[in-house]
Amino acid sequence: MFDYHNYLKQPDALSFDEALSLYQDIYGVLENPDADLHELWQEVITAALAYTKMRTEWNFWSTAEKNAKDPLRTSLHNTFIINLTAFHRFCGKLELDDSWLAKLGPVEQRKKWGDFAGYLVCLETIRGR
Repeated sequence: MFDYHNYLKQPDALSFDEALSLYQDIYGVLENPDADLHELWQEVITAALAYTKMRTEWNFWSTAEKNAKDPLRTSLHNTFIINLTAFHRFCGKLELDDSWLAKLGPVEQRKKWGDFAGYLVCLETIRGR
């Protein structure tokens, strides 16, 4: 069984509060009406949806299925990272606050970045109410 409190003890864990803070910082940036900025954000969310769908399904697959689909999962994770990084760079190009990415940590903390994708999907789902 999953235990959130045990998860938080892991060195690359991302708490809900940390993810929410990042999300709110990003939405502060998205007050800028630049169409390209919003298009890049949509690409981030689309990539997060694809990655988290596979990561959720991962819980139900056999070892053989996981082995077969692992390259695609990695590719989807990479796409999310690439899109979030591109969005961040564009924030800097527009001279918007781009300090939020430092809160997420270095890209080498792939699990943390992947967890952020899951939180993004959760928060965007709630925002859509």
